[in-house]
Amino acid sequence: MECWQPSPQEAEAWGLKQALLWLMGLGYTRVSIELDCKLVVDGIKGCPIQRTEFSARLRACKRIMQSLPNFRISFIRRQANNVAHLLAREALLSYASRQVFYYIPSCIVKKKNH
Repeated sequence: MECWQPSPQEAEAWGLKQALLWLMGLGYTRVSIELDCKLVVDGIKGCPIQRTEFSARLRACKRIMQSLPNFRISFIRRQANNVAHLLAREALLSYASRQVFYYIPSCIVKKKNH
């Protein structure tokens, strides 16, 4: 049995889709998502027309985002995205035991200024 090995941009697009569904399920209506994969950000903002797994994942993300008008996706250089790096590294280290979080850790929630 062969195991599918996604490219980095396919994995990023899949992760974005899961994050969008998760945030939508939690009832968030205003979210800013920063990605360090420029191909995904450009693909979300552009119009992918190829028939690849990557473009199919981008189209799925775009469909979800149509119902989330206050969600913003932007590109941030990998060197400046320390939180994402730490989360990705932790996910890799705990890959054997999948976890589902039902809350957003306080280290990645932007607090409102009162």
